[in-house]
Amino acid sequence: MPPSRKKKARPLPAKQPLQGSAYQGLARLLKARAGEQKLSVRDLEKRMGKPRTTVHKTLGGQRRLDPIEFLEWCDALNIADPVGAIRSVMTT
Repeated sequence: MPPSRKKKARPLPAKQPLQGSAYQGLARLLKARAGEQKLSVRDLEKRMGKPRTTVHKTLGGQRRLDPIEFLEWCDALNIADPVGAIRSVMTT
């Protein structure tokens, strides 16, 4: 049998920071829209059919949104122009 070789330890991939990114702007936009409509995290949880932690972390900018999920948020918050919402975040 060949001598056992130790595998090189690979560092875990670094999570891309969400602080200061367009994702923070997007989270602020969603949170502001929810505030305008006086929707709590529990209200959004029920409206979207998502776990409360998911809603809370999204509004806090602690998790990323995929495009389909973003459209679900737009529907839940009555955002008529999702592309315009993203553009407004990218230019600020």
